Amino acid sequence: MRGLWMAGLVLAVLALASPTTAQAPLPASIKVGALFDLTGPTSDVGVDYSKGVLDHVRYINEVLGGIRGKVKIDLVWADYAYRIPESLALYRKYRDVDRVVAIIGWGTNDTEALKEQVAADQIPFISASYSSHLNDPSKTPYNFYPVSSYSDQLRAVLKFARELARREGIARPKFVFVYPDHPYGRAPIPAGKAYAQELGFEVLPDQIVALTALEARSQVTAIRDQGADFAWFGGTTSSASVTVRDAKQVGARARWFVNVWGFDESMIKRIGAAAEGVYGSTPHAYYGEPVPGMRTILDAYRRFQGKEVPKFEWGTVDSPYIASYVRGWLNVYLLRRALETVVDNWSTYARLGLTGASIRATLELIRNWDPEGLAPPITLTRDDHRPSTTTRIMQIRGGRIRPVETVTVERRKDWLGW
Repeated sequence: MRGLWMAGLVLAVLALASPTTAQAPLPASIKVGALFDLTGPTSDVGVDYSKGVLDHVRYINEVLGGIRGKVKIDLVWADYAYRIPESLALYRKYRDVDRVVAIIGWGTNDTEALKEQVAADQIPFISASYSSHLNDPSKTPYNFYPVSSYSDQLRAVLKFARELARREGIARPKFVFVYPDHPYGRAPIPAGKAYAQELGFEVLPDQIVALTALEARSQVTAIRDQGADFAWFGGTTSSASVTVRDAKQVGARARWFVNVWGFDESMIKRIGAAAEGVYGSTPHAYYGEPVPGMRTILDAYRRFQGKEVPKFEWGTVDSPYIASYVRGWLNVYLLRRALETVVDNWSTYARLGLTGASIRATLELIRNWDPEGLAPPITLTRDDHRPSTTTRIMQIRGGRIRPVETVTVERRKDWLGW
């Protein structure tokens, strides 16, 4: 198997290399760009995501001495406040001035706006948007992320909810989609509705709740009056919390499922008892969860905070960081995994150099890689950038987030890029 993998590596790299490309020495450092929302409408989750990115890069440079102790990451980053014009301007700076070889990205709006440009410029873009629109390499060859897509996470929710309805004797359960009218909110809706109909749900009219909403009383009243059995929310934690709170206040009986960016420890802090019973979907471990990779994360906390990790139960409001920290750490981990392979096999890569094209080729050779339990095993190929189709269903019970079930949906060809 090792021989076959190396053969594939050589072919993948040489396919991207020009016959006239001169051999390049292993650089001491590489430039990587990052886009964060620290002050905009998704900053409720964006701040801790940025900390996960920054801490992992710092850990690589200061503790590990660089990638394999040889190549440090020179990270350039900025807060673009979730505004597309600022993200486009920053991208041009990263490309033309900083000469980055990869970017750790953020939102669906800017990631989808940049997908054709990053392909043309051959800059791998590892985003915090898990939109399925980004996982078909025939259309978006330079877009990556490390966990199941928004669409596959939603399909997992629907699959779980349908089984829950069967157990409760609900023959044709009513399902409603609630989301911001925004590229992020809309991204998985067509796929979700199609699968809901395939599973036999009655799909109710959509309800729109803005990312910056402070209340959602009219929307949840409509959900109550339509008799929804299940409701899915596709925003971030701030708007998810007020929506769930208002639903409880008006007596809506629908069980709530909240997407990955809307469900975290801060929901419990924001709305207290109103969060009880809410389901969430996550494709990764929570901060502090006892998986092997968490030891490194907690070591980073000790080193960079200059104190011992406080005692806390994962999935509670006592967590030092909310779940989006782990998502930031994972995005860097995916890049780190590719860079480690490049450094380990530099004699093969020297002809091409440490470029966006070589990083892409390496990412597409990842097979069943376990990121130390921080997420399900990852596989990426030249034809399919879906890293996984596995999602965990969680629920808030007794003031903490608890795992309920792990759901894996099919890797259907007709679901690629959708």
